Parts: sequence; structure tokens; C-alpha cells
Amino acid sequence: MSLHSAAADLSRVHPKRPGGGSGELAGQAAEPSAAVGAGGGLRLPRVLLCDLDGTLIDSMPILADLATEVMGQIHGTPSALARELYIATCGLPFFRQLEAVFPGDPRNAEAARRFEAGKPERCNHIRMPVEVIRALDEMRSRGVLIAVSSNNGSENVAAFAASAGFAFDLVLGFGEGMSKGRPHIERAEAVFGIDRAQMLFVGDSLHDGEIAEREGLDFVGVAGTFSRERFTLRFPETPVIKRFSELPRLFEGGWAAASVRDPAARKVGPGSRPGAGGQSSAHVPAPNPNPGPSAALVAVAPASTR
Repeated sequence: MSLHSAAADLSRVHPKRPGGGSGELAGQAAEPSAAVGAGGGLRLPRVLLCDLDGTLIDSMPILADLATEVMGQIHGTPSALARELYIATCGLPFFRQLEAVFPGDPRNAEAARRFEAGKPERCNHIRMPVEVIRALDEMRSRGVLIAVSSNNGSENVAAFAASAGFAFDLVLGFGEGMSKGRPHIERAEAVFGIDRAQMLFVGDSLHDGEIAEREGLDFVGVAGTFSRERFTLRFPETPVIKRFSELPRLFEGGWAAASVRDPAARKVGPGSRPGAGGQSSAHVPAPNPNPGPSAALVAVAPASTR
């Protein structure tokens, strides 16, 4: 993606409001909101894969500030444009974002080095809000295994997990052949002995939704980095929540309870597949002719689980 084409694509992107995230991540007062989706609920997954930045913690404004500074220093990109380009390609490792915006630019390596070097000092103090921990506890109380799946560096993700105040069942970051998407999914399948058809991915970027669509996972979007409308435009049948703490509500009531007894029940989301019996009115969305940013995945390699 060239600088011009990336900038042109921004007309379809709704970046996060300056200086803040969404819902409890930004410390804003809770507002009533309804998750998008037919059937009144989702089937309870056995494994919940959670993106980190912008999903479990409100680090995206800080990361966007850092990326803006780096692209300005290295590439001479105006601040407003640099921030928009970072948001438009978020969900990828930063060096891949740079390659998408400045393909083949020899300065990308130094820009990526500065960005990664600056992350720990700026982000290591960020903690999950109590509402997020409460939601994770609620999901675990229902028998769901909880994993972190992030394209942040493995060392950064491990440092987050060590002080998170919640014992994740699996912690996966970027590095040594591992990345968000197929490598993380296959790793979770191997560790838990559970097929991806019984997993749910939660993330705040369009790239996260595209991973779920490509790999056959159910997906729930967290609005903030991208607006609810932007998610719905790209993934019409995907539930979108304003804050992570709303997640347990999606599984309350008839369909969620019934799905435990009937694993063939239909699901809602990019990875949906028709189930037997047709108990739900939900359907598999048609492919969107204008997908957002995406990138190839790397090969699987062993990684630590904690």
C-alpha cells in the first residue's frame, strides 16, 4: 500500500477520538449499548482469544502517539496523517504497518526499532480496568479458557500478563515465528486440545475481524479504535460491543444456554458456519468486496504458554 493509497482509504476509517479510548478503557461513564447480532445471544465458546492493545488495555492512544512521532522523525510524515495511517493499519506488527504504508523504504527498519524500543516505557504501567477483569472472571466461571493473542512483542505481552491481576490460561505474542492469526490459533488448539470451531476471538481492529473470517473463528468487535459503524460495514453480522465488560452479556439467555446442549447450533460472526437444525435466524454474511488492510501470516513455531 502506498502512502497515497493508504491515505485515500482513510475515508472509510473512523479513528479513535483524540486522547481517549472507548467505554471503561478511557474512564468514561458507561452508556447503554446493545450488541449487534440476531438470535439474542451467542453460543458459549470453550476458548476465548483476546487481543491486547485496545481490547484488554487502553494502550492505543499512547501507541498512536508513539507511531506518529516515529513516522514524523524518520519519514517526515505530517502528524495528522501519520496518526491516521497508524490507525488504518493497526492490528499488524508495526514493521508490517510500515511496509504497508512505505513499501520497500530502507528507513522502515530504524522506524520499527525506535517504536519497539519506546513501547515498554510508555505502556508497561497500563493495567486492565477492574471491569475487564470482572468480565474475564465471569467468562472463566462459565468454564471458558482465556488466552491473550497479540501482535505486540512476546516480551511485552509476557510483562503485561505477569502484572495483569488475572491468570491467563495461555499468553501469545509476536516473535520467533508466532503471530496473531493461524500460528496463535494452531498453538491454542494444540495446548487446549480444542478445535477452533469452539473458539471466539475478541479484538478492536478490522484486521482482527479479517483473521477470524479467514481462519473460521467467531468474532466480536470492540468499538473504539474503529467505530461500530465501520465494523458493521465490513462485517454486517458481527456483534460489536462498546467495552469489553459487555462481553458476558452476549451469552446470556436462550441461545447461549441451548448451545451448551447443542454444539451444532449456529453462530454469529465472520467465522460462522451453518449448523444442523436451523435453530437460529442468523446467517453467514456475504463476502465484502472492499476489505480493509490485511497481511500474510508467518509460519508456526513453538512458544511459551505463560
